[in-house]
Amino acid sequence: MLTNTATWWTFLLIFMRITAFMVTAPLFSGRQIPAQYKIGISVVLSILCAGVIKEPIGSLPLGTISLLIFKELFVGVVLGLTANIMFYAVQLAGTLIDLQVGFSMANLFDPTFGTNTQLTGSLKNILAILVMLSTNGHHLLIQGVLASFDWIHLQAVVPAWNDGRVSSFLLECFQQMFMIGFMMAAPIIGTLFIVDFSLGIIARTVPQMNIFAVMPPVKMLIYFLIYILILPSFFYLLNVLLETMFGSMSSILKIMGG
Repeated sequence: MLTNTATWWTFLLIFMRITAFMVTAPLFSGRQIPAQYKIGISVVLSILCAGVIKEPIGSLPLGTISLLIFKELFVGVVLGLTANIMFYAVQLAGTLIDLQVGFSMANLFDPTFGTNTQLTGSLKNILAILVMLSTNGHHLLIQGVLASFDWIHLQAVVPAWNDGRVSSFLLECFQQMFMIGFMMAAPIIGTLFIVDFSLGIIARTVPQMNIFAVMPPVKMLIYFLIYILILPSFFYLLNVLLETMFGSMSSILKIMGG
């Protein structure tokens, strides 16, 4: 009976961590994946992990079990949030570009993040998801949450809760996210700024021209031309983004497991 109870407690703690990760991780947390599939994936992964855990949970007080459940939820949320923060750079770049072009008035619902996003942001999100799936990035995400049990054991405490290392690392992830997002949007934003400056000079020198009727189609035309030219660089930056995302997941495991 003790073995059965220990197995159930072990399964519950593993399920809590994996489920919290699925709720916050990129791609898996999107609303395009039904909740039944997320729960099913979490159950299957928990069953596989429960059979290989070397230190199953024994008979512990209810208060200790409650703290362990909270810890597993914290570990899963932080691990998934670390990956999702980096993935937000794609949406940030699209938002900045559409704000400069004038597409910000046309918002679309993005099921990946569950929010309204602009046209370019939605296109970049779709491309990023396709690249992640084509490079087996979703396998690496699952591998990351499974590897967390080697770094952070079920009965281990997380000393990084109190010393501020987790929050400091998340702030660094935000910094990297903004940097990569600005790098993705900088070519188009810089080009359109020059276009706005040139059209402003034309409006001052040729007041007879209705610049407000000419500016939107000119900016859209230049936007599409520049976007086609810099599309290969977007995939390069996306590769940098994915490498940074998986590196951040490895770093946060070392921080919480240390």
